[in-house]
Amino acid sequence: MKRFVMAGAAGLMLLASAPASAQAEDTAAGEDLTGEQLAEFGALMGQVFQTEPLTATQEARLPQARALVETMMPDGFYGQMMGDVMDKMMRPMMTMFSTPDFILAARLSLEDGALDDLEESEKAELLEMLDPAHDRRVDAIINVLTGQMAGMFEVMEDPMRDGLSKAYAVRFDQDQLADIGAFFATPTGEIYAREQMALFADPQVMQASMQALPAMMSGFGDMEATMKEAMASLPKERSYEDLDTAQRRRMAQLLGLDVDSLAEVVLPPKPVESEGVDAGM
Repeated sequence: MKRFVMAGAAGLMLLASAPASAQAEDTAAGEDLTGEQLAEFGALMGQVFQTEPLTATQEARLPQARALVETMMPDGFYGQMMGDVMDKMMRPMMTMFSTPDFILAARLSLEDGALDDLEESEKAELLEMLDPAHDRRVDAIINVLTGQMAGMFEVMEDPMRDGLSKAYAVRFDQDQLADIGAFFATPTGEIYAREQMALFADPQVMQASMQALPAMMSGFGDMEATMKEAMASLPKERSYEDLDTAQRRRMAQLLGLDVDSLAEVVLPPKPVESEGVDAGM
């Protein structure tokens, strides 16, 4: 669990301390993507979740379902809600990872426990030397991130509305949709329609989710052993050395390469017990 927290902290601190030049390079890399490439990527991701076409009956229910979804998700709602969610999730985490002890441990190469005997005022003095704006940096980072994310989620609002409308048209028949609409038309139903999606961002729900995190993470304890067991019955992946002469020639032909250069192209298989799997334990 400690390694998990430290990994998350390192990611947040890296984001906070990334130099402007690196951020500019990331932006430039994103700008290199053309609209056609983004559309291709979106189409590829859309293929991950295959859905059945709506039947004629479901298509007929779609306007009725759309009206319900528009009541639950009016214009601007999704971006605002997700911005609030990200703020409520990120602010406690960033605050936890911006304490004097954490920042000083990240900024100073000292032995473990070297700061334990210092008074809080002394730690604050050291922190002030290293970062005079430490008390404002977290808010600045969070404001930028949540602002950017809110804008991103606003773009997703129409597709989300379309998806929810289709889901309602599939899951509920005409009479059920009418019953839901009648409930939404009542004073209580009107409030529920407006609040039911936002309930997932409620602090009570967020707190309960965070409290369940240790129990959830404990379920990953045997992942490496389980992964090895699952892979044991499968044929091993092949490296270049495992390919026979005919396979090497055919692979080179398919790739348009010389057989002699194939050894530099075929990478060795990665073991199951790689750092990527172990890092989450």
